[in-house]
Amino acid sequence: MKNAKKFLAMALALSMVLSLAACGGGSTNSGTPAASAAGSVAASSGDTSSAYPNDTISFVVPYAAGDGLDLSCRAMLENIDLPVNTLVENISGGSGTIGLQDAFGREADGYTVAILSNGPTIAQPLLNDTLTYTLEDWEVLTFITAPVLAVLGCNKSLGITNSDEMRQFLESGKTFTVGVPSMSGFGYVAAAAMFGQMGIMDNVTWVSYDGAPALYQAYLSGEIDFATFDDNFAAQYAAAGDDVTVGVVMNDTRSQYFPDVAAAGEWGVEGLGANIGFKAAAVKKGTPADVCAYLTEKINEAVVSEGYQNWCRDNYFGVLSEKDIYTGEEAFNMLVELRETNRTVLTAAGLL
Repeated sequence: MKNAKKFLAMALALSMVLSLAACGGGSTNSGTPAASAAGSVAASSGDTSSAYPNDTISFVVPYAAGDGLDLSCRAMLENIDLPVNTLVENISGGSGTIGLQDAFGREADGYTVAILSNGPTIAQPLLNDTLTYTLEDWEVLTFITAPVLAVLGCNKSLGITNSDEMRQFLESGKTFTVGVPSMSGFGYVAAAAMFGQMGIMDNVTWVSYDGAPALYQAYLSGEIDFATFDDNFAAQYAAAGDDVTVGVVMNDTRSQYFPDVAAAGEWGVEGLGANIGFKAAAVKKGTPADVCAYLTEKINEAVVSEGYQNWCRDNYFGVLSEKDIYTGEEAFNMLVELRETNRTVLTAAGLL
């Protein structure tokens, strides 16, 4: 316990130092009260009467209330320690881009925090050149949940029971169908990158469904041979007693939910380490460095709090470990690498 506390203190201190170095370079609203904090950040002008923060901080979630991004943001804010109130703004539409465009149009003053995720931050700026922002326009502060990994589930009719049998089937030369919740989404990118390196893309017929729930019903009914799922999504259904067979984790590392299932990296597939589903807090570039550092510290404290970790565990958002506390620079570099994987896969699919 002492070592864990020591690590957390060091991690938060490092996060603040790096943030200081790197920073600066319709909708449904609901207020979330925040607890008092002793510290605040003096304005760069030196006028302590306008110390930050002295007004409500808005957290813009670019999806409707009840979405996973929304729920995790609200749970995190229930555990944050700020001297002002917080406001969750759900601004949905445009696959998440309308909310981020709205947040991007506001002042870079630390009173608007955008909650980023794969679609509107990575995929949509690649697919839609009319957007006014790119990844480089955001100062990523930290991840607010543990990274999500993509897994490949197989239909029970195939008789596959483990990773070795799945690999044998995939490399057998047989044709097969793969269901995805979106042809530009996280699961598709992971599977296409893996199949491309395995040299079996010509054997795949892709079937796109309208979201994960529809895909899951098709998987259970036997419409498709394989399906891509978020690991926490599959784990939730497996824990409920559904017949879910996961054969590979499409990443360099194994999933905390399926520790006995091989990672694609163990099959020789390279470059999937950054292929994660992410939820990150960010502010507009140009936000003062001390404000970035302050927000990063406060959010990280909430993310590793016992209350929030218990919520993540109970709701299948992943139990955060020490390695999950990334600096803003580390998180940003992972997202740059993730974007390049998306670019490669979407280009090969003829979508770019």
